[in-house]
Amino acid sequence: MEQIFKYSFGGRIRWISTMLLVLIVAMVFALYLLYDGGYISAWFLSITVAIVALCVLSIPRHIRIDDARIEIHCILEMTEIELIDIVSVERVERREMRWTLPIMASFGLFGYYGYYLNLRTLDWVRVYASQWSNLVMIVDNCEQHYLVSTDDPDCLIAAIERARTNALEALRVVEQEGAE
Repeated sequence: MEQIFKYSFGGRIRWISTMLLVLIVAMVFALYLLYDGGYISAWFLSITVAIVALCVLSIPRHIRIDDARIEIHCILEMTEIELIDIVSVERVERREMRWTLPIMASFGLFGYYGYYLNLRTLDWVRVYASQWSNLVMIVDNCEQHYLVSTDDPDCLIAAIERARTNALEALRVVEQEGAE
C-alpha cells in the first residue's frame, strides 16, 4: 500500500524566499552600478546563480511510503530509507531545533533542507522541511537522522509504523521459509 504526503510551503517560507531573492537581485544590481565590470561582479553573479540553482534543485516535494521503503522526493534528488532499517520515528517540537546549526543547507530559501548539526547531541541531521513545525525525526540503524515536515505528522508516523510492521513481518516469514 502506497501513501504520499505532500509538502506545503507556508507564508513564512514564501516571505523569506522572496526577501532573499530581492536582496540577491539588489546586490547584483548594486555591484553592476558601482563596479565597472571585471571579475568581482562576474564571480559574484556566477556563484549566486549556482547557489540558488542548487537550492531550487533540492526543494522537497513529497514523501512516499510503500511496502519496502520511505522515499523523500526533491526536485532532482530522492532519498530512500528502508523500512526494516528504521529504529525510531518520533515527533520533534520546534524548540528542540534551537540546537541545530545549518552547515551545508538552505536556511529558508524555498524551505529548510540540507545538512544540519545538532549541537546538543553532535549528530548530523538531514533536514527536508518546509516549515519548523510539524516535524518528524526518522532514525535508521546506521544512526542517520532524517527530519521531515508534513501537515499531518501523526498520520505520517502511523503510516511509517504500519508499513514498518508489515515489512518486518514479511521479512520474518521469508526467513522462516528459508530456514525450513
